[in-house]
Amino acid sequence: MGGSPKKFVLASLIEHESCISLTHSKCWDPASRLKTPREEGAGLFQITRAYRPDGSIRFDALEELRSKYPKYLYELNWLNIYSRADLQIRAGILKSKDNYLQFVKYSANTDEALAFADAAYNGGAGGVNNERRACYISKGCDASKWFGHVEKYCLKSKIALYGNRSACDINRHHVEDVLHIRANKYAPFFK
Repeated sequence: MGGSPKKFVLASLIEHESCISLTHSKCWDPASRLKTPREEGAGLFQITRAYRPDGSIRFDALEELRSKYPKYLYELNWLNIYSRADLQIRAGILKSKDNYLQFVKYSANTDEALAFADAAYNGGAGGVNNERRACYISKGCDASKWFGHVEKYCLKSKIALYGNRSACDINRHHVEDVLHIRANKYAPFFK
């Protein structure tokens, strides 16, 4: 089984992750950065590490990717991530491919698999699997479909984080924005 059938979605993911607006100075910039007391997102794909209230690491997506793909990402680290666009892209592709391959076998079709993969990219695969289980045990919900089904079973926090949006709001918007709002404009460049 190969990677995603719609590679142009990676371009819309970069746009979503790095662009506040298409005219912003950090749009499509490897030095794009989100830094809060809770997390740091780095570069084109906003590879993220998150912190607990005591400052210790809660998770580190870069280290997880380096551990899984030492041959491909051994040079990438938190000291050079903002200057290595090539490795940011490699890391983003590998993370996206992992998510897609994890969910394609449980999905009604490739579009649904892309939606699950994107939700996992933003909020973690474990959370998506928990939401699929919540859907599965609910009458009329098809756990192989994101749209109109699993997307309605958000188990993420409903407490506002950024811009009065909760983790749940951010995750659901992420999927819609990446796959339905931004993606199609990139499709012609990937033919």
